[in-house]
Amino acid sequence: MTEPIFDAELVLLGDLKPHPRNYQEHPPDQIEHIIESIRENGIYRNIVITRENTILAGHGVVKALIQMGRETAPAIRLDLDPNSPQALKVVAGDNEISHLAMRDDRALTELLKQIKEQDPVGLLGTGYDELMLTSLVMVTRPQSEIGDFDEAAEWVGMPEYDPGSQIYRLTISFMSEEERSAFLEKQMGIKGEIVQARGKNNLSTWWPPRDKTDDLLALRFEVRER
Repeated sequence: MTEPIFDAELVLLGDLKPHPRNYQEHPPDQIEHIIESIRENGIYRNIVITRENTILAGHGVVKALIQMGRETAPAIRLDLDPNSPQALKVVAGDNEISHLAMRDDRALTELLKQIKEQDPVGLLGTGYDELMLTSLVMVTRPQSEIGDFDEAAEWVGMPEYDPGSQIYRLTISFMSEEERSAFLEKQMGIKGEIVQARGKNNLSTWWPPRDKTDDLLALRFEVRER
């Protein structure tokens, strides 16, 4: 049996309808990546539609093109009813078959790092950003290569990484809640009502105090058994 060969036709994006059974959302950050990919490379993923213009594949591409102000796009039309099992298999298969591929995450990190270093727009258009790549590095390299998140950030080359910055911590124990409250109020200027509002969890704050976002909202307290 010979497989049919379909030619793409130019369709009006305003005539296309999302499939009512499409179960994937396309948030703004994903659309931003799709838009950048289209700008750089054009439309290389097929938009697939039914006989009466219901989208089976390419919902995100259509959404991105409309956001870009495009009016038309090439699409492959299948002579299918949108609710037929065959049409629903196209919807599911377009979303799910790629999940069966086996990915070499270590090779992916190398590829993404090269893109970041050599492309003027960085990772935009790949589906990754610098923070996502840093997290991927953390799970693809042994501790002998990447010890912590800061080292992963340095490997990625994140601009906010500061190899010279350190955080110094001091732990102080108290025999009673009253002694703790007195110390916080007299030595750090933290009122007792704030201590009470935070409950009995571990204290975590900055000295000298930072702004309210970094300081008082970060308070935690903890009671431990001796």
